[in-house]
Amino acid sequence: MPQNATDIDRVAFALATERDGSAFYKDATERTQHKLAGAAFELLSKEELRHVALIEALGRRLKGKGGPVSADSPNLRKLELGVKTIYEKAGEKKAKGSLDPVAAYEEAVSLEQKISALYAGYIKESESPEARHLFTVLYREEQDHLNLLEDMLAYLTKPDQWFIDRDMTLLDGG
Repeated sequence: MPQNATDIDRVAFALATERDGSAFYKDATERTQHKLAGAAFELLSKEELRHVALIEALGRRLKGKGGPVSADSPNLRKLELGVKTIYEKAGEKKAKGSLDPVAAYEEAVSLEQKISALYAGYIKESESPEARHLFTVLYREEQDHLNLLEDMLAYLTKPDQWFIDRDMTLLDGG
């Protein structure tokens, strides 16, 4: 992003980033055989498309062609419930890919860290109060995505510790 970027420039870059994110998650959904990972990636693909719609609305607003931008931010608990709901339905689908869910989660975590950092910078750089507000909402949502992905990665890679961290009893009686 150029040093003298405008809010319109930030909107254009954010749109491309969110579209790429949605495409990444859609591809991961189709390529994983792990039902929970597929459900999470499907949910996150839809979330990124919702972000696209919000950013498009901000772009119209900044160009004087739209009304106020409404950004209802889901919290992490809603995301987790969405994954559980989708997971219940995921058992009905046949997965067709061979994507390693751990590798996909690790890549997704890296992507969410980068976009969170991008939006943190946009919050500071934006001229428009509306742009600052929307980028703040998007930053929080990307942080929720990041937390969800890190939690799911921990579940896959360190299940014993994951259960202990939640004060749950292990099936082996530990």
